Amino acid sequence: MIRRSGVRAAAIASAVAAGMALIAPTAAWAVPSTQIVQGEVLTLVSVADWDAASSLRPGQPVRWDVTVSADAPEPGTVRVGVSATGDADLVVDAALCTQAWTAGGCPGGETVVRAAWSIPRDGSEVSLVEMSDDDAAHLRLSIALADAQLGSTLADAQLGSTEVRVHAQGAGESATVGPGGGLATTGPSPVAPWAVGGALLLLAAGWALAAAARARAAAKDGGS
Repeated sequence: MIRRSGVRAAAIASAVAAGMALIAPTAAWAVPSTQIVQGEVLTLVSVADWDAASSLRPGQPVRWDVTVSADAPEPGTVRVGVSATGDADLVVDAALCTQAWTAGGCPGGETVVRAAWSIPRDGSEVSLVEMSDDDAAHLRLSIALADAQLGSTLADAQLGSTEVRVHAQGAGESATVGPGGGLATTGPSPVAPWAVGGALLLLAAGWALAAAARARAAAKDGGS
């Protein structure tokens, strides 16, 4: 347990320090802010410039770093994924580092998990990596408007929006972080309740259509 707690504490400290070290102004990393989502087991440290993300411009991707670590009572695995909802078509590059990112990139070399990926915008969670709960995942996302939207004017581009979230699940706990903040809960992923609600809505709609079809058939038979 001491070793696992030490890994999580070190991951939090390195992620926050990396965020502070990367404050050098750039077009897509002007004023990054740090969010920490702390659960009983999982910890997510998010560093991003949400002001830049809220006014995404053609040809100017926004960078988002999320460090995921765990302090589980027993050995296990943690799954890290992403989801997106909205009407703006986005392309995402995702890379993983076993150490905290620096101004020069990933010490020892990064692992590319997605490249020029048109992220689904149906709210479904897409798994990116699974890791041991005594490791830390340093995930870097680069998010840009899709090529089809590069010809749009800035005013047109601002008409649509898409929210991207990072999820982690492990040891019976789920955590998520995104532009509006984060949440850690025990049990299913926080994305599950409204996804299930959508499924129930579709089932209810299907039942209503079937009932209407039966009513029309009965009326036709009765009239013949």
